[in-house]
Amino acid sequence: ASLDMSAFPPERIRNFCIIAHIDHGKSTLADRLLEVTGTVRKATPQFLDKLPVERQRGITVKAQTVSLVHTSRERGRYLLNLIDTPGHVDFAYEVSRSVAAAQGAVMLVDGVQGIQAQTVANYHLALSFGLALLPVINKIDQSAADPPAIAAQMQQAFALHPDSILMASAKTGQGVHAILEAIVDRLPPPGGHVHAPPRALVFDSWFDEFKGVVLLIAVIDGSFAKRDRVRMHHTAREYEIEDMGVMHPHQLPTPHLRTGQVGYVITNMKTAREAILGDTMCSATSASSAAVV
Repeated sequence: ASLDMSAFPPERIRNFCIIAHIDHGKSTLADRLLEVTGTVRKATPQFLDKLPVERQRGITVKAQTVSLVHTSRERGRYLLNLIDTPGHVDFAYEVSRSVAAAQGAVMLVDGVQGIQAQTVANYHLALSFGLALLPVINKIDQSAADPPAIAAQMQQAFALHPDSILMASAKTGQGVHAILEAIVDRLPPPGGHVHAPPRALVFDSWFDEFKGVVLLIAVIDGSFAKRDRVRMHHTAREYEIEDMGVMHPHQLPTPHLRTGQVGYVITNMKTAREAILGDTMCSATSASSAAVV
């Protein structure tokens, strides 16, 4: 598989996360989005939840990211970067750094249980980052679901217009295509300047025993390419980009990551301690790109 990243300028990109209370169906919706966009044929349940503890307890602990290509009925192909956020209250820091890499959020509410504490906390977090919200009532296939009552609850709590709330069942796939269309139509593209010196937000990292430290970045301005020398703002250390690409859903190498795009970067960074989450990665040769994201 290959992906021509030059086909996706910022206006053809949507970076979004899914925010929900635990057990409201966030991982199931992520699985359906992977399937409907053809990113995977049939998702293993909770595909994005890679840590063993996550599948056992059904909660997303580590932020995972995947790039989806959605062909809109009327507007053509879009690159949708799902920045998966932990759904459990104990992982508020991971949620906040994932949200910082997005411009919009799908706010998922259980059609049976309705609004709960973490729904409200995530709503305010998303607003504090200036994210556009796409409200969705999930689990409408369940006999105990009461979508009109839950919609009224959301309208009162979040001042939402009833017509703005989508209805879906992540389990059966009902309403999932409408969610993809609404992500394109109702969430904003990333900002940034294509011709500016390159800058990126480092929002996640992990250690791969074969490749070393893998960074997940959201490119704010400019573009990065293999063999570029980069500097981390916080530590002032310099590295060379050895490999880069997108998670589609596994690592798919690409020669560049451009403005608005989200992907992985592997440098000659040796230890995970060198990766400061929330740091700004900039060009080592362009001092003007060192402004903090």
